[in-house]
Amino acid sequence: MADPDIILSRNADRLDRLARGEAAQRARSRNRARTQASFARRFRRALIIASVLILAPILYGLVIGPIGTTALVLLVLFGAMAIMAGFIWDGSAPSAQKLDAATIDVLPTVTDAWLHAKRRELPAAAGPKIDAISAHLATLEDQLRNQTAPNDVTQDIDRLLKKHLPELIERYTKVPQAQRTADPSLGATLVSSLTVVERELHRASLKLAEGDRDAVIIQGRFMEERYGEGEGPLR
Repeated sequence: MADPDIILSRNADRLDRLARGEAAQRARSRNRARTQASFARRFRRALIIASVLILAPILYGLVIGPIGTTALVLLVLFGAMAIMAGFIWDGSAPSAQKLDAATIDVLPTVTDAWLHAKRRELPAAAGPKIDAISAHLATLEDQLRNQTAPNDVTQDIDRLLKKHLPELIERYTKVPQAQRTADPSLGATLVSSLTVVERELHRASLKLAEGDRDAVIIQGRFMEERYGEGEGPLR
């Protein structure tokens, strides 16, 4: 007969893998939506710049007169550069200052966008942890959306996302790339620290939902005691 502890351990491992896979899938969906929104925003900006560059010489010619060949060539050159800059530049990523100014109800959303922008500066090994953190942030978005009064849990989340996580990422990215490559322990330390962040966000989410979970259990017991097998009074 199989050892129950072994069976429980295997089931726990399976559930953990499923949870990680679900977290990665949710994170990929969020990243895909964010990338599409960024592309649409940059394309719209480039389109506006192109429209202005086309209309400006036309209006100038109608009101004042022809702009001349040299001015037209310069306009085309600088216009092409402006369109490329408008399409490439994406100013939507929040800064660390915006993180610090965010209220608790929008902090998970702002943090997720900031992490997404920072991801390219982090080692590939940190990717799964960033995905897991992103999934926890998505859950916390719903839980904190209507949160007004501060409590111990929200204060922990606020401190973690505004201070400790940004400091960790910023200090890692300040290390020159050559030194990061030469010392793999830096990347390993980063991944280990991100694991702690993931675990703390999960713990905070469980704590926030604790009251509702207890209420479900109490209500379930009440229903069982009152109605039993369906023979209780309906009043």
